[in-house]
Amino acid sequence: MTPVPGEWDSLWDSLRLAAKAADRERAAGKLRPAFEKRLQELGYSSLAIAHAFSALTGPDTVEEALAELKENARLGRIVPVPLEFEAVEREPTLPAGHSLTITGVERDGRGIRITYEIRPPLASLSHRPRVAARDDCDQEYRHAGQSLGLAGSIGRTTTTTTATTIGAFTLPLPWQHASQLRVRMSWSRDTTSLWKRPAYELRIKL
Repeated sequence: MTPVPGEWDSLWDSLRLAAKAADRERAAGKLRPAFEKRLQELGYSSLAIAHAFSALTGPDTVEEALAELKENARLGRIVPVPLEFEAVEREPTLPAGHSLTITGVERDGRGIRITYEIRPPLASLSHRPRVAARDDCDQEYRHAGQSLGLAGSIGRTTTTTTATTIGAFTLPLPWQHASQLRVRMSWSRDTTSLWKRPAYELRIKL
């Protein structure tokens, strides 16, 4: 489904106003419910929307956020292939009281995409993990992009919350001779190598 003529102008004019605000994250957060509802009606996935808002509240321009949304929509039409994985270490060093769940590992048009959720939601969407990856041929990989967003809702009159932080990152397609990929994630700001300190580690069968 595509927007009616002029609808993109209205949507992105609001995003431009958010982008000019002193606190981009807060400004975009106020706009997010309306955008998410309309963009979902237009056929965009929650992950594609999260990517666009993540780009907007970071250093990217509105045009780059729009390009990110369109690119993720295009890649979303490529059928992903689920990959087998197991968690061999579970120390993501999240803030106390938070838990991490890996919700999917897939090979798609961009590479290896890993999705996850954090409960309860993080206080700030700028708190992203460090990621390191290495295959069994000793090749190392940098992630090609990350997104972080909020799903669900938080009660205003009670302490009940159904919200979660949802995140994703994509790694380049591994070398063709590799059969296994190790991926380590950590929310710690320690500058020590991820290979030498506690982290959440996945081993993915390629």
